[in-house]
Amino acid sequence: MNSYKYILQNRKGDVFIFIVILVFFILTLSAILIEYFRMESLYQQVEYVLQRGVNASVEYAMLDEYRRDGHARMDSALAEERLYEYLHESMKLDADLSKYIDEEWVYELEIKHINATDIPPRLTLEGALKTRSIFSFLTGDVRLPFRISSVNTRIEEGGF
Repeated sequence: MNSYKYILQNRKGDVFIFIVILVFFILTLSAILIEYFRMESLYQQVEYVLQRGVNASVEYAMLDEYRRDGHARMDSALAEERLYEYLHESMKLDADLSKYIDEEWVYELEIKHINATDIPPRLTLEGALKTRSIFSFLTGDVRLPFRISSVNTRIEEGGF
């Protein structure tokens, strides 16, 4: 504590350098925090929209003729097809699953695995959200992994 008091009372110009260094560290820390929360917000938004898409795909692909009998069964090929329609139509992704806003690249979905089962009706989407940071000159592209799943089960008598 005494060293800070000495620096601040010094009349040789050291205080100015000390304040410049302090402001530099505060601005750097602020930029890192802002970028972290921007990436976290983007990740949460994409994850939420993907969860809606997976849920809608499972619900759309449910086979009603089995549902009437109290069983849950799904057409897994239809669910995967519906998921890709959702990605292109609702999320406005191009053929490479990239998102552009005003012709500026924002992110890309890298889908590693889609697992769809008929009984029980389940669709699981695994992959990563690839985006750039303002610190891309240091880190390059940033990949944020996700695993999203939706299950439609019946809890009534006769269901699975």
